[in-house]
Amino acid sequence: MNKKNIYLALSLLSFLLLVIAMFTNGVKITLFEMEFTVIWIPVWILSLFLPLFILAELALHRDEISKRLIIALVFTIVNMFYIIRFFGFQFFPE
Repeated sequence: MNKKNIYLALSLLSFLLLVIAMFTNGVKITLFEMEFTVIWIPVWILSLFLPLFILAELALHRDEISKRLIIALVFTIVNMFYIIRFFGFQFFPE
């Protein structure tokens, strides 16, 4: 397996974990004054760091841009929007 397949598989895994996390209730922990289940930890880690790795791969190998990397990047961006929406983060408080 090459990096492109690994990034695509990790983004699909992150999306699957996100869907599972949104519809399940598990052991709740409190961190940074927020209460969430344990399954959110790998979702957050993958959703925050995976786009950076994919963008770095795209920037370093501009001549080898792949559809798999673009699809993986789209999945991770969708994950970020769902996380922001689910937790109700407000960037511009009233």
